[in-house]
Amino acid sequence: MIKETEFTGHLNTTHLNRKVYIVILNHKGALDTIECLESILKLNYFNYQVIVVDNSEIELPFQTLLNWGLLKKIKFDHTDEKKLNLFINQNQFVFVKAEKNKGFASGNNIALNAILKSKEIDSYIWLLNNDTAVDKESLKAQISYLEMNQNSKIGILGSKLIYYYKQDTLQAVGGKFDKNFYISSHIGEGESIYKTKSEFEKIDYVIGASMFVRYSFLKEVGILSEDFFLFYEELDWAYRAKKKGWSVDWSLESQVFHKEGATIGSSYNPKQKSFFSEIHIFKSRKIFVKKYYKLGFKFYISSVLLILNRVRKGKFKLGLELLKITFYK
Repeated sequence: MIKETEFTGHLNTTHLNRKVYIVILNHKGALDTIECLESILKLNYFNYQVIVVDNSEIELPFQTLLNWGLLKKIKFDHTDEKKLNLFINQNQFVFVKAEKNKGFASGNNIALNAILKSKEIDSYIWLLNNDTAVDKESLKAQISYLEMNQNSKIGILGSKLIYYYKQDTLQAVGGKFDKNFYISSHIGEGESIYKTKSEFEKIDYVIGASMFVRYSFLKEVGILSEDFFLFYEELDWAYRAKKKGWSVDWSLESQVFHKEGATIGSSYNPKQKSFFSEIHIFKSRKIFVKKYYKLGFKFYISSVLLILNRVRKGKFKLGLELLKITFYK
């Protein structure tokens, strides 16, 4: 149930019937994606179209998704990325096969570009990780929050992310960016889900597992930056948003349960970090710093300290690769 204390202003209930595009990127995680879709089917909101983009290098995950649609007897379309425009605003579910895996931003942008061409100017867009499950009130809560806080010009709205396997504990309510070490961290990680919003510091960016935007924001700020294969794209989006006068925020009443790192290995839990995720964090970090700051003394010193911390833990091969990324690539 939506709490009145979270909002300022008066809610126009006609906004609670606007079109919502729900975008999910699948990469070899069809079973997680199906669980996410099952939770979407239980939403207390019905005017939506789900666009699932599969950028797996193999065919099996995409076929698994299609088989799910047949078993559930839902109306769906399936196509490739070049023909997606033909199916916007058709059946409630669309499964899209990407030509190639070009990363998180590129995969989501297949759907975002098609949505922009739809010219549904009053619509919303919800980017969801495939390893999430959503509370039935989560979508309506986000719409209500945006509409009741229009004076804040909120560009990107996040959800209260809760650990899927520990549902009394927060994964995050948003992210914080450390300008000394050029690293990001989660706000609210490990805290109780019962904490009030006023107990958390202001967020710098919305975690990529759940990002909710208006069509007008997408039109003005643009799609996700494909400079990044993985990581830092949501921080980049927040920086671009703020340059255009938009803010970022999160909804206390929108609950999303996140398995975190199911596809690529957690980027925040030190016990679950994969070699793959560590490499891409450093690559994207360097791109981000070069784009918004500079690759100067502070960048290189902070990078060396971060690498030494990994070497201290016995990750010698990783440390060598990170040194190459920092100084040579």
